Amino acid sequence: MTKGSASARMTKSSSIRVRCWWDSRTDYDLYALVVYTDGRVKTVATFPAEGVPAQLATADGAVKHLGDVGRQAIGVAEEIIEIALDDSIRAVIPVAYSAQSNGNGSFFEYRVSMELDNGLGDRVVVTAENANDNSRIYTCVPGMLENTPDGVSVHALEHYSKPKSEDRPLVSLVRRGLMKKTEVVAIEMDAGPRNAYK
Repeated sequence: MTKGSASARMTKSSSIRVRCWWDSRTDYDLYALVVYTDGRVKTVATFPAEGVPAQLATADGAVKHLGDVGRQAIGVAEEIIEIALDDSIRAVIPVAYSAQSNGNGSFFEYRVSMELDNGLGDRVVVTAENANDNSRIYTCVPGMLENTPDGVSVHALEHYSKPKSEDRPLVSLVRRGLMKKTEVVAIEMDAGPRNAYK
C-alpha cells in the first residue's frame, strides 16, 4: 500500500502483528496509540514523553511492544507490536519516530516500512517507496488499523510531523453526523506531548 491507496481488509485474529523496519544505520522507534471505543487513548512505547511514562503494554495487555532495538552498523532493524483485538479497541495507530539527537535522515532514505500480519495469511505492507524525503522530519504515521464489525481495515496514511517537531500526534475518537452516530478516528500531527530524547 502507498498513500492514497484504497483501504485493505484483514480477517480479525487473536494476534495481529505490526512490524516496522528500517536501515539499521539509524535509530528509529515504533510506538502505538491505542484508541478505545469509550474514547480513551493509551500509548504503548519503549520511551517516555512529556508527562507520559514509557509503557510496554496497555493495562489490559491487548497491545504489547516486544522491545527496543538500537543502531547497528549493517542490516535492517525492526520493532514489533502485537495486538489482541477485542471489541473495546476501536483503532491502533503505529508511529515511527527518530529523535533529532539521532541526526538527520529521511523516512525515504532509511526505507522505513510497516507490515501488518494477522497470522492467517493476510498481510498488508505500507512501503517506503513514496515516503517523505525531508531529512528534518522525525515522526511518521504510516497507517492505521481500524477495528470494525466486519473485520479489520488498514489505511495507508503517511502523515508526517512538521520539520524539527518532537511532538507526538494527538488522536481522538470523534462522533459526527446529525445523531452523532458516526465515529471517526481523528489524527492531529504535532499536537500531543513532546517525546523525551532517547
